[in-house]
Amino acid sequence: MSVRGTGVLIRGPAGCGKSLAALKLMRRGHQLVSDDLVEFFSCDDKKLVGRGVEPAVRIEVRGLGIYRATQLFDLGTTPQAQLDLIVDLDVYDPVKDAGRTSPETTLTRILGVDLTTVRVPVASGMDAALIIELLANAYQQGGTVEPS
Repeated sequence: MSVRGTGVLIRGPAGCGKSLAALKLMRRGHQLVSDDLVEFFSCDDKKLVGRGVEPAVRIEVRGLGIYRATQLFDLGTTPQAQLDLIVDLDVYDPVKDAGRTSPETTLTRILGVDLTTVRVPVASGMDAALIIELLANAYQQGGTVEPS
């Protein structure tokens, strides 16, 4: 996804809400690179760029089927985007996640580039798309997702 210019890779287990988050982000004006398969390549300045494997970006709407993304949102796709941040959607664990006040972050190395990776525990009723927007905004403002 390109979220206001910040490239975000959304990962997580099947059924955790990746496609729904992407659909909500597209509805808010952000652009999808791919719903499923993304290939990455390195630029000269140690940046990564991702692009979809298929020329026509498709996205699954659980329970309804697979649609061309442009059928749903005219400007909802982009052929490629720089990768800046990884968001790992995960199942909320009340023992591990209750009372957390800062994001759980690590680094993920892809093609020799270290990328900030944030684990987002998704509780019932939570808007993962909003959390992704907040993380992308924080990253844009300071290159970090840590609270100030």
